Amino acid sequence: MKKITEFLLGFLGTFAVILLFGGCTSDTVMEPAEQIYPLSVKSKLGETFNFTTSLKGRNEVPPVPSDAAGHVSIKINKDETEIHYKITAANIENVRASHFHIAPAGSNGGVVAFLYSNSDQPSGPQNGVLVEGIITADNLINSMLGQPLSNLIDEIRAGNVYVNVHTSQYPGGEIRGQL
Repeated sequence: MKKITEFLLGFLGTFAVILLFGGCTSDTVMEPAEQIYPLSVKSKLGETFNFTTSLKGRNEVPPVPSDAAGHVSIKINKDETEIHYKITAANIENVRASHFHIAPAGSNGGVVAFLYSNSDQPSGPQNGVLVEGIITADNLINSMLGQPLSNLIDEIRAGNVYVNVHTSQYPGGEIRGQL
């Protein structure tokens, strides 16, 4: 009887310690606000996608010693027929152009869409919104010419599209970011 009592007291003591310390946590378990799907599944559901990147000289290939910086945000519409984009830049001068290029990070690739051209914009210092616009299949050029916009969207999702901003000082690109 003594052994049973000792066993029960030991068991109850251990159980009490587990309850005491196991129940003391500051973590809150929350349900996700929406169902999370892999990109390929989400695409088939026709949901909107947002991608962003930071533009920096060190992202260029080869790296560029520039104090300029920027940000790109893109939003793909639900039926994947438009890519809305916005580019902001700071500490950059005499911007000449900006494009989507296809290549993985660390490599250079061809232009597939124009985002900005200086033909109707003033030159000089740029701080703020550089350009906002919409790309459709009609805007695709070079290796993407005549292809559906979904091909470019697939490359964006695969991480094979970058944006760079070309200037007079760095015609090959002063700042770059991989989407």
